[in-house]
Amino acid sequence: MVTSRSRRRLSPEARRGELIDAAIRLLRSGQEVTNWVQAVTTEADAAKGTFYVYFSSWEDMLAAVRDHVQRDYVDRFHRLAESTEPIDWWATLDAECAAAIEDISRPGGLHAAVFHSAPEPTGGGRLDIVDAIAKALRRGMDDGAFRRLDAHMAATILFTVLHGAADAIAAGDQRQSWVEAVRDLTRQWLAPAEQR
Repeated sequence: MVTSRSRRRLSPEARRGELIDAAIRLLRSGQEVTNWVQAVTTEADAAKGTFYVYFSSWEDMLAAVRDHVQRDYVDRFHRLAESTEPIDWWATLDAECAAAIEDISRPGGLHAAVFHSAPEPTGGGRLDIVDAIAKALRRGMDDGAFRRLDAHMAATILFTVLHGAADAIAAGDQRQSWVEAVRDLTRQWLAPAEQR
């Protein structure tokens, strides 16, 4: 008997990753979905029962999606902090702020799923985006691009500003105005006195 679903041999890690990637695509799409498990397995071209091999519930899947998305952010900022290459810190900060605003304000359910509905992990497994941003800012301070201040406090404020800007854009405000306002704020706040 011929079926439309072709059987593929994947490692458990690859299959789980496919399901997570499928969930991310669906959440970003903003589609109305009544049965998330079925939608994810269809998107991943997997049998519905496959979902429950890797996830106990949709909430468990949301926690995995959150960890995957946050890991991308954390890894990016860790690479900046650990790089031995010269970095144009202002261009990098502008690009990271614009990308964060774009990701957070994008229509669809990914942002809400990652930051507002996924259950917090137990056992201290939470990825700390703010800590990763702080490490990158600290490297920018060490390089002389940013003025010396409490890097963790600066990262917390910056993350809060980006989140607020993106939420305002999602509610209908003009994107470019917010991106420019964030750029002006970071210049006034983070630049050494002689550069302001």
